[in-house]
Amino acid sequence: MFKNKIYQYFFLEFTKIFLLISLSLAILIWMTQAARFLELITEYGNPIEIYLKYIFLIFPKILDNVFLLSFTIAMFFLFAKLENANELGIYWLSGISKIKLVKLSLTISCFTIIIYLFLSSIIAPRASFEGRKVLSNSKFSFVNSLVKENNFNAPLKNLMIYVSENDQKGNLKNIFIYEKERTIIAKRGKVLSSQNGSYLELNDGATYETNNKNINVISFESTVFDFSKYSMQNTTYPKFNERSVFWLFKNLKNKNIKSKEVREEINKRLVQPFYILILCALSCFLLYSNPEKINLKKLKISLYITSIFLIIINQIILGLSGENFQYTIYYIFFIFSLFLLLMFILKKLIKSETK
Repeated sequence: MFKNKIYQYFFLEFTKIFLLISLSLAILIWMTQAARFLELITEYGNPIEIYLKYIFLIFPKILDNVFLLSFTIAMFFLFAKLENANELGIYWLSGISKIKLVKLSLTISCFTIIIYLFLSSIIAPRASFEGRKVLSNSKFSFVNSLVKENNFNAPLKNLMIYVSENDQKGNLKNIFIYEKERTIIAKRGKVLSSQNGSYLELNDGATYETNNKNINVISFESTVFDFSKYSMQNTTYPKFNERSVFWLFKNLKNKNIKSKEVREEINKRLVQPFYILILCALSCFLLYSNPEKINLKKLKISLYITSIFLIIINQIILGLSGENFQYTIYYIFFIFSLFLLLMFILKKLIKSETK
């Protein structure tokens, strides 16, 4: 009963530390991304609601990207915390061996892998695609961001606008609008808004339309240019990292798409999460506590550096694993063989500690 409470305490401590670290890292990156994507409002004229929805939907992908690093930091921090508070000593006095604590750590890592698989395979891709849909379905509503002074602006598909003067109050001078089959030139203009969107009121100008290789010129004193038919230059179909796992497997041999990218995406979602086993085994080396045989300070530093190095190596190998099926097998073999090797060394090291 007492041992079960200790196990529960160990699990809860890891959970709290992992959530704190992963959310802190993700939110930090999320805030930088949110600042960078402010151009969705300032440059592309999206309403604040679209911006907030899009920013919210990219968070799962950020959390997915920091998952491995967060797990590593959490495991190292947990063992350091227990050691500094002399709580590991209580474990040993309670009859809990280091091997049992290693097994408990591996059990936690298995639960973490399941969460990682769910996040990387379902939540993150779906959220990314929903974010893309939010942008593609948004209407261009803030025209002043498009009609910048002395600048050719073309953030919308098949549309370019140039104005020589803009007083930032909606009054424009010398407007040039280029579309696929017509060009509009006006001496004056004004930005107007309604419930249906924004548009330009153009005065004293002419429209040049191309028709069967002939150019028709139509002069006007006043006309309206509506933006409602335009949408942002944003791809509406999902990228590989936004597709479902079933779609990826189905199109793995599709000659019309790059199989390397598809295979790499599959490996990232379904194979990479098991890399947690390696990081968990490596962190368990911190349980070694015989200073007479090994310099514990140097051991900790070496383990920290090795963990970061292995995370970097994983990204390199992951990129190579998409080359062909054989490379994927090599990637899987690398993960599980390295994990078994680390566990073998760890058990030998713990057993030799008492000798």
